[in-house]
Amino acid sequence: MESRLIAATLLLCCFGYACAGNMPDYIKICHRNDPELSKCVKQSVHNLRPYLGKGIKEINVPALEPLYIGDLNILEGGSSGITVKAKKLNIFGASNFEITKMRASTQNRRFDFELLLPLLQGDGQYDINGNILALPIKGNGPFVGNFTNFVAYVRITYDVRNVNDIDYFEVKEFALKIRTGKGRLRLENLFNGDKVLGDVINQTINENFELFTNEVIAPIARALEVKFLAIATKILENFTYNELFPV
Repeated sequence: MESRLIAATLLLCCFGYACAGNMPDYIKICHRNDPELSKCVKQSVHNLRPYLGKGIKEINVPALEPLYIGDLNILEGGSSGITVKAKKLNIFGASNFEITKMRASTQNRRFDFELLLPLLQGDGQYDINGNILALPIKGNGPFVGNFTNFVAYVRITYDVRNVNDIDYFEVKEFALKIRTGKGRLRLENLFNGDKVLGDVINQTINENFELFTNEVIAPIARALEVKFLAIATKILENFTYNELFPV
């Protein structure tokens, strides 16, 4: 009886090691009772970065580089009555984030973390009409932008969903806020290509970059929420809760 119990124990241990060994390289296991769980989760997310940039074909996670936002109504009648629309919006550099703060709790089923986005680049088409600092602005055409040291605050709450006696990680809420940093924008073809007026507006925007981006950042953050939630969900649905967070 004792020998059979020992054999069964060894079999379970071997099975456990085999399961762990079968986990892909992009998944770093964090034990839910780890006293340094926050540190482990931070390392786990950082481990994912190069895979997110290229995409993970085996579980249908699209590449994060570039991050395609598409068409977006950025601002409709803001504080100065300005309307801003973007089309075919692409963002580069989103996978180069760095987690600067992390608080993870499996007991509260919540993760809070702060991301530094050291360098983002964007391009696409724009349509703008309204006033910036009492200056009229109107035009449509291509734009490019460089953005440095933007900070994102992310809150994730989740449930553990049981399906056929197997627990899965299910995201309840994915909330993201962005604090703008520095950067430069270039809008081409303002005022039907009037270079003098166009240069004045571009200079005004860049001299007041933080004011301008604070006005338009909220809908961009909402669009990023949708994109990141889809990526997180796609990763999590391929693994059980016990595989990701064993005891």
